[in-house]
This record gives sequence, C-alpha cells and structure tokens, in this order.
Amino acid sequence: MTIKCLVVDDEPVARKGMAGYVEQTPFLSLVDSCKSAIEANEVLHKKEVDLLFLDIQMPDLTGTEFVRSLENPPAVIFTTAYRDYAIEGFELNALDYLVKPISFQRFLKAANKAKSFFEMQRQPATPKPTNTGQDYFFIKSDGQFIKIKLDDVLFFESEKDYVFIYTVQKRYLTLLSLKQLEKELPPERFLRVHRSFLVSLEKVELVDGNQLVIKDKRIPVSRSLQETIFNTLIAGRLWKREL
Repeated sequence: MTIKCLVVDDEPVARKGMAGYVEQTPFLSLVDSCKSAIEANEVLHKKEVDLLFLDIQMPDLTGTEFVRSLENPPAVIFTTAYRDYAIEGFELNALDYLVKPISFQRFLKAANKAKSFFEMQRQPATPKPTNTGQDYFFIKSDGQFIKIKLDDVLFFESEKDYVFIYTVQKRYLTLLSLKQLEKELPPERFLRVHRSFLVSLEKVELVDGNQLVIKDKRIPVSRSLQETIFNTLIAGRLWKREL
C-alpha cells in the first residue's frame, strides 16, 4: 500500500524537510509540495491525494480554514510551531498533530498511524456485534477475527472512522462506530458518556466531577449526561455514614 501525500507549508525549510521525510518513508509517496493553501487547492483538483501534511499558520488562508473549505478533504496531519492549535486540529478529525521542529522519529509515528488508518479503511466491513444474550462478540482487526468478551471490555474510544477497544489485556483497532456499538451492546452494562466514549459501567472505579476513571484513564462525561451517570452508578448504591 502506498499513501499519496501532499506537503503544504509556507516556510521553505520546513516544506523541504517534510517532503524529505515523506520520500524516506517506503509506504509514502510525495505527490507535490506547496507553499500555500491556494496552491494546494489547485493540486487537489488535478491529482489524487490521500494525506495532507498541512501547516496551520499560513498567510491568506490557514490550514484549518483550508480543511473546512474542502467538501471531501483527504486525511490530514497538521504541522505547526504552536501547541495551542492542537484542539482545533483534532476537532477537524486530524490523524495527528506535529509540533515543530519535527524529528523523523515523531514524523514516522504519525505516518504509521496514518498507515493503520488507511489499512482499516481498505478492509471489508467488520461484522457488527449482536445483542443476543451472548457474552462476547467478534471484531476484524489486522486481517483477523478476534473474540472479545464483554467482561474484558473497559471502554471504547472513537477516532474518526474507526474505534479503539480497550480491554483488560490490550487495545484493539477496528472499523466500527460508537453509534453501532451503543445500539448492539446491552444497555444495562454499557453507556455512551461522551461523543467519543462508550464505557463498561462495571469497570468505572471513580467518578470525579465530569470525568470517569477506568484503569488510570480519565474519560470525559458530557454535561447532559452527568445526572444520568450519577443515577446509574451512584444513587442506588450510595452508602451514607450515620451521624
């Protein structure tokens, strides 16, 4: 598999360095490199591009503004000298966010993440779990069908078009949606607490304001669901000390 890449950065040195990293990586192919979003837009109309390495701070049109302007944008890995833009980047479903100066090691980590994403995209759809009273379901991951026991699941985390399944043993990556999982899994055991998280209620160890803690992982809770979480997890099981 070869991922066709477009590098966009208004700084010549940064642009040349990123293009060099792409050319050093066997599964990446450099389609072109551009100094502005305007140039990049022209390339996207003429050539097939799978992945953008896109600088955020550029004149005329920023990287995030450029992505929002595209009807069907390619996958994106943002690059910038400013960490403050990370949240905005991830709100646009960026695969990763690289802070300058970028080492090849950090670049390769992001490239491998992109490779995993495209491999998942090209796999046949994963059979959905069925709520038939069974205590397990199968997923397709890395070309294999893997049995997942409900008792082992800690939580599910959504990442754009795929889902990470965190279990007691390890983490799995598969093509599923939280909406699909929420529909199929037993509601008395699993609850959608955030647009990106579906948790096993029995694995919740701590409720801390608007966060749940499961195995040292802090999971945000949507404001609209905080009362539901309290009623589901705590209210009926709260022991009060008699004074």
